[in-house]
Amino acid sequence: MDRANDQAANSLLKTLEEPPDHLVLIMTAENAYDLLPTIRSRAVPFQFAPLSKEEMREFVQARDLDQPERRIALAAGSPGLAVSLDLEAYDKRRAAMLTLLKVAAGAAPFGTWVPVSETIGRSKNEKLDLYLKVLYELLRDLLILQQTGGEIRNDDIRRDLEPLAARLQFAWIRRAVGRVDEIAQLIRRNIQKVIALDALIAELRG
Repeated sequence: MDRANDQAANSLLKTLEEPPDHLVLIMTAENAYDLLPTIRSRAVPFQFAPLSKEEMREFVQARDLDQPERRIALAAGSPGLAVSLDLEAYDKRRAAMLTLLKVAAGAAPFGTWVPVSETIGRSKNEKLDLYLKVLYELLRDLLILQQTGGEIRNDDIRRDLEPLAARLQFAWIRRAVGRVDEIAQLIRRNIQKVIALDALIAELRG
């Protein structure tokens, strides 16, 4: 529901105010505060807690999904995500965002980003929020590696992440998360993804 534009969300107001007796509407959102206040005020909040790792493992194994451990780690307790996750597409986005972080951190020259940026620009069906979700995951892993060296979600590329985490300061990671938050807020305004990502690199690299 948080992905709906204002017009689509407002079209539900009448139904939410006077729903038929037989109807129960369940609207999902990653963040309730991304919803319009008029929608929030007419809904009853209900939190779905993530499944434990053991529950996720049982779920994934029962469906004989490929690369079960990766799906469990990346799904973060969401069985629906574990099933729907396209690992090939995820890996492509992750490679692009890892390059972005390396360039933004000064660990790689800006020229390394240019062909990646061009490829992203040509992929018309790839929405900016898909890249931002991967970027959040990588920043989370970098913070864990820097602070505790504990379990991360992208453990298959730990060797790539560890040297990057070693050269970053906590303040840089915090600033990066803040900038990504700002970009996420602009998605509804149809911000161009390449311009947004290029600007992110320029801000963090400067």
